[in-house]
Amino acid sequence: MKQLVPAAWRLRLRTAQRSWRDWRSGLRRQLAVDYVNPAYATLFQSQLRISQPLGSTTGLALEYKRQNLHTATRRLNNALILPGQVFSFWRCVGEPNAKAGYVHGRTIAGGALITSVGGGLCQLSGMLYLLALQAGLEIIERHPHSKDIYTDATRFAPLGSDAAVVFGYKDLRILNNSPAAIFLRFDIHETGIELSLWSPQALHASRVEFRAEALDGATRIETWRHVDGQPQAERVSCDVYPRLT
Repeated sequence: MKQLVPAAWRLRLRTAQRSWRDWRSGLRRQLAVDYVNPAYATLFQSQLRISQPLGSTTGLALEYKRQNLHTATRRLNNALILPGQVFSFWRCVGEPNAKAGYVHGRTIAGGALITSVGGGLCQLSGMLYLLALQAGLEIIERHPHSKDIYTDATRFAPLGSDAAVVFGYKDLRILNNSPAAIFLRFDIHETGIELSLWSPQALHASRVEFRAEALDGATRIETWRHVDGQPQAERVSCDVYPRLT
């Protein structure tokens, strides 16, 4: 039956269902929708930042990934999250289609490595997830990838720090539970990308630990956050990553 319904129709149904759930739960009123006013941006300072290489992609594939990242960060940069508001990756970025300037890039779907329009954006959501953990923000929604496609030699971010995003299906949502406003800023360089959180008040970094356990054909990761002043660490998630064969 699923194959008889066009993919575009299924996507519209899923986005409508999510929008209805947000409205019914009251979350829709909490979603961050604004950008920092340039007149007030000087009141903010860079508080926390992380950097990552663009991965092992090379050649034309790297250029396509860089184009997708640039297209998305034009919507993400300077996105303002007030105290009590929820940042939604897809609410901010919008649908990643060719009309919006996206091209085919590498992605994981159904446990397989494929190419799709907008592929590569999960590096942005993963960086947001990791920095939000370090900033002590509350994770409302996050999804791990279905496979571990990297080796220890090619991995550019800790296993468990990823955040899979699929428009209409999987989102990354972060609650600003701090007392101060925050805005985002991505900077893409020739071979790397940097994300910083800006705020008028200090954001105290928490230590994030990824505890790995080898399983038969997979790796189990427990994510723990060590917050200053709290006697015990907080377990954030527990994910199992089958290895790509």
